[in-house]
Amino acid sequence: MKKQLILLITLTALSSAAFAEQQAFITDKLEVTMRTGQSSQHKIKRMLRSGKPLKVIEQNRETGYSKIRLNNGSEGWVLTRHLVYKPVASLRLKSALENFGKIKAENQKVKEELAALKGEASNSASQNKTLNAETEKLSRELDQIRTTAANAIQVAQEKELLQERVVNLEREMQTVSRENQTLKDSSAQDWFLIGGGVLFGGMLLGLLIPKISWRKKSSWDSF
Repeated sequence: MKKQLILLITLTALSSAAFAEQQAFITDKLEVTMRTGQSSQHKIKRMLRSGKPLKVIEQNRETGYSKIRLNNGSEGWVLTRHLVYKPVASLRLKSALENFGKIKAENQKVKEELAALKGEASNSASQNKTLNAETEKLSRELDQIRTTAANAIQVAQEKELLQERVVNLEREMQTVSRENQTLKDSSAQDWFLIGGGVLFGGMLLGLLIPKISWRKKSSWDSF
């Protein structure tokens, strides 16, 4: 009997020594007693509420107790059946609510960003419309400038042609003027020659008439 008890204690010690620390939580039971030892006769150190996080550092399957360590370093024993190895429903609900709050806030932020983007898109559309109107206006003005420039080129060409015609007319006028002057000079020369001829004829007649008169008188005297 004594040997069996020693073997049981040895196995319990070996089992406790081989156990690795694990994260655990108090179950949904409202409160669990943490005792100084592995029985209900041991002193209660404190009451642990549901969802309390802790570390399991040792387990005893024979007694049904587990040795735990709280986050503040305090250690004690609780019934193993009161431990779970994932957060209890209340903690999961709290975490879900926190995540939901975060998601809701992010969703609101996304909505605000979307509204801002829609506003920017609306402004961009308005600016694009204004730019299109300005582009059309500038296009019309450019067409007018091109038309005006074409007209100006045509006017310049016509002006150049007119200037050439004026130059040609001036040359023709100069030619006609020279010809008129030549004709005037020729006419004056002709009149001069005619006058000289008339004067010479008159003088010749002046010389001939007396001789003719004397001959006639002599003829009459002979009768």
